[in-house]
Parts: sequence; C-alpha cells; structure tokens
Amino acid sequence: MEKPSLTYLKELSNGNSTFEMKIFKILIEELPEEYNAYQNAIRTKNFYWAADIVHKIKQKVAFFQMHASVSISEEHESSLRSGKLKYQSDFQEIVTKILKFLPEHYD
Repeated sequence: MEKPSLTYLKELSNGNSTFEMKIFKILIEELPEEYNAYQNAIRTKNFYWAADIVHKIKQKVAFFQMHASVSISEEHESSLRSGKLKYQSDFQEIVTKILKFLPEHYD
C-alpha cells in the first residue's frame, strides 16, 4: 500500500515552514476527530453519515498524494451509501497509516 507524501504541502507552502506547521496542526486535530466520528457512525450503522465523513477524510487522503487510496475511499463512500461495508478494512488501514504518519512528521 502506498505511503503518505508531503510533496503537495511542500509545493503549496513554497518553503514557508510556518504555513506548513499550521496545515499540519489542522490535520493532526481534525483527522482523529473525523475518524472517531466515522467509527461512531459505523458502530451505530448510520452508513449515510459515515459516507459523509469518508468524503471529508478522502480530501485529506488526496492531500497526501495517495492516489490509489483516494480511489478506495471513493469506492468506500459509494458502498456506504448503499449500506455496504465492502471497503471498510481498506479504508481503516489508509486512515491508520496517515494517523501514524502525522506525528512522525510534526516538529
């Protein structure tokens, strides 16, 4: 499975480390909250709500240049809207990988 990349952030910041840290802080705060909400939605079988959360998280996956993972996230979002959990374990693996990556790269 692919790894998160900081390429887009580096391009976007144009070397501005203050900007990079602001973006990282937002990601470190938002992603765990969104993932917890996702898990709650799955636990309560509210798949439409879960799909909405996956849509938000998918944007963060794209931010880390994880193109194949974006496709899996899209499939998972669509599957959830049909009440199916076909891609749940793949999606959880993607988010877990990003959650582990963030603190390792946050100064």
